[in-house]
Amino acid sequence: MPPTRPGLVLDEEGVCNACRWYEKKKTVIDWGGRRHELQKIADEAKAASRGPWDCVVGVSGGKDSTWQAVYVRDQLGLNPLLVQFAGSDGTEVGRVNLENLVKMGFSLVSVQPNPRIARQLCKKSFFTYGNIVKYSEHALYTAPFRVGIDYNIPLVFFGENPALEVGDRNTDRPGWDATGIKFNNTLGGQGIDIWLGDGIVERDLLPYAFPSDEEMASWGGRGIFMGYFLDWSGWENAVFALENNFECVDFDYRDIGIPYQHNSIDSFHAGFVNAMLKCTKLGFGHTSEFTSYDVRAGRLTRPQAIRLVKELDGRCHPRLVKDFCDWIEISTDDFWRVAEQFRGPMWKKNVQGQWVLDNPIWEQYPYEEKASLEELIALIDPRLKLEKR
Repeated sequence: MPPTRPGLVLDEEGVCNACRWYEKKKTVIDWGGRRHELQKIADEAKAASRGPWDCVVGVSGGKDSTWQAVYVRDQLGLNPLLVQFAGSDGTEVGRVNLENLVKMGFSLVSVQPNPRIARQLCKKSFFTYGNIVKYSEHALYTAPFRVGIDYNIPLVFFGENPALEVGDRNTDRPGWDATGIKFNNTLGGQGIDIWLGDGIVERDLLPYAFPSDEEMASWGGRGIFMGYFLDWSGWENAVFALENNFECVDFDYRDIGIPYQHNSIDSFHAGFVNAMLKCTKLGFGHTSEFTSYDVRAGRLTRPQAIRLVKELDGRCHPRLVKDFCDWIEISTDDFWRVAEQFRGPMWKKNVQGQWVLDNPIWEQYPYEEKASLEELIALIDPRLKLEKR
């Protein structure tokens, strides 16, 4: 990861906080002890439950959702209520994967705010922050807590703690405590006031308003990051989801900027267009992020990952951009005009007038990699692991 990632801290040896956490996961942490802690929390929630559900599990329709829901039910012995924030730009494949979860025997509450308001907020999010998901992440994390409070369910589960796994901005709370999620990089501890104006009033923003400290205290429940207690692996979660009828997208890797077809598929705007914008602003995209995990886990060598980054990072097919522009009702010219306003200083124009990275990683660390793009992707495609079983 480059140091342009918000919240990432490099120590005196040039190693980031996310990699230090990975080292601890492999050498220091007593996972058996943490698993016991998690079971104790689950048992306490079950004893405190006064209704049909013992806990809430926040789901999106992605690969992690399947693993989380099944683990909570089948390993922890809880009866979970699944809660989804259904973005107005959701995809058919995301819907199918959520329906698959319900067919596996789960109850689901889907919260979908007014699509007209969502489009306005998305447009403002893009024009003001160069980030098309900043507005929706408020609701993504708010909905499970709101349902937990409204139904008096004492425990809310999320997946990995981004402050630990990817070096996101951290808080002073313990690593398991998800109640501080509103302070992460995207949310930044901000309330809904930043979205007021242009015809948006406070009542329009109720689905996006994180519970107040008073509401959380009155509720008395807990928000838990499962990844703190369990040796989290998004890649292994994908394998598990695929074993349980999870569906992938059928896009060319060059069109979506990531060497996976199972990731970020509940919203193509959030998953692929926003990743391209992130690369424009910060100099790295989804391929940099996910191949970093592959290198740490031994699925790729560093030269292989660098080759994939050079080939794929920041790519997004114009039809996906056009679809996003149509949704928020702007022209593609307006899109690129706004995107250029957020371009980071790590970019420069070459002699052909094209934007290229200044001192990219493939120039810092020259490599020899003769394998084709498809051969490299085959090394990390979880579907191939299943075929070999």
